[in-house]
Amino acid sequence: MSSPNLHPMLNVAVKAARAAGAIINRAALDVEAVRVSQKQVNDFVTEVDHAAEQIIIETLLGAYPGHGILAEESGNEHGAKDSDYVWIIDPLDGTTNFIHGFPVYCVSIALSVKGRIEQAVVYDPTRNDLFTATRGRGAYMNDRRIRVSKRVRLPECLISTGFPFRTGDNFKQYLAIMADLMPRAAGLRRPG
Repeated sequence: MSSPNLHPMLNVAVKAARAAGAIINRAALDVEAVRVSQKQVNDFVTEVDHAAEQIIIETLLGAYPGHGILAEESGNEHGAKDSDYVWIIDPLDGTTNFIHGFPVYCVSIALSVKGRIEQAVVYDPTRNDLFTATRGRGAYMNDRRIRVSKRVRLPECLISTGFPFRTGDNFKQYLAIMADLMPRAAGLRRPG
């Protein structure tokens, strides 16, 4: 489904994200049957990542064959190598959550034009929530305008973050920062 209010390239990205989301939702019905590989410690890839990435690439290049692709799993092996237009793709953003049956993951697609992000789509297939943004035109969730909170004092703010988990990440320094922030903020969430 496309929206007449969206930029044409963003409409194509939405179509690609929803197609990938359908693949992810089907696989989520029996996540134990999904083949999982480990790229490095605590960094996983599944057959679902590859299938979702493939449908996204096919959809984007079907509409814009002269564009470049930078995808999490296949890198830049698809699309034009010297295009000013480059689609940046994470087909299953939150693979670790997905393989553990924790339904906090999404499809992330952005369009860079001459090195600047101009269009972006984040699709949560579990909740069917679609986030879109166009440079200079704001951000939306399911066609409803969203804005950054007006809260500016840390005691009023809810912090959402990720924690480092790979070899080489400075975990101790991160924990020290969190230990300092947590008692001063309204709360902390780490969904993945």
